[in-house]
Amino acid sequence: MSALMFQHLRDTKNVGDAMCSPFDYFDWPDAQAKDLRTPSPDYKIGIYGGGKIFGGLADEAGILKQDGVKHIAWGVGTRQTFPISRKYSRARQLCDLIGSRDYGDTRYDYAPCASCMSPLFDTAFPPKHDVVFYFHGGKTEKQKLGIPEDMPKLSNNCNSLEEALAFIASGKTVVSNSYHGVYWSLLMGRKTICVPFSNKFYGYRFKPAYATPKNWKDKLDTGIATPEMLQTCRDATLAFKAKVDTIIEEITH
Repeated sequence: MSALMFQHLRDTKNVGDAMCSPFDYFDWPDAQAKDLRTPSPDYKIGIYGGGKIFGGLADEAGILKQDGVKHIAWGVGTRQTFPISRKYSRARQLCDLIGSRDYGDTRYDYAPCASCMSPLFDTAFPPKHDVVFYFHGGKTEKQKLGIPEDMPKLSNNCNSLEEALAFIASGKTVVSNSYHGVYWSLLMGRKTICVPFSNKFYGYRFKPAYATPKNWKDKLDTGIATPEMLQTCRDATLAFKAKVDTIIEEITH
């Protein structure tokens, strides 16, 4: 039996979902990481997230109903679509500790996506383009974004975190309809414009500029840079990790 089992949407082409687990950014004793949707061996502490999975935890093969297991949600989106959600309510009741990536949701500790701890953010990538577009694969056509052919662009279904961050850093201004595209651009202090398609885009610690699928090309001079974002998110991540470490210490010693 493993002490820690990290679970999230790990087996996916979406690099934001694939690289959002704190498993990848800290040294954890006796720990494993797996895709949330696959069978799991027994474990003492389950750490779930990040990403928009919180409501689904309540239904995921009874994952939160295992007797004697401590359950921790870390960096999950807690902004529910409707005012009342039975799934979110069940997940909230069954978790022992919840860290929300949505700043301002005072029901929970603030725990931004742990990818902010990647050492790749400590590399100074100089911008090469005035504007780049990092887009969410599968949403571009639905939103009718009309990204110009000659504008540098990359999908979040790319090969690696390294590729994604190098691309985002290549723009002085970054336009994105990807949650992590906006987040990573803010972490790098780039001028950021978000083109949202759901309410999950409104919980960043520091807000980007917002635009619509119809007017984003007219708002390229409105991008907001947040040089304080990286350290603020790292501090919040370490503060939440300290709470997680306390639970680990209680259970494993």
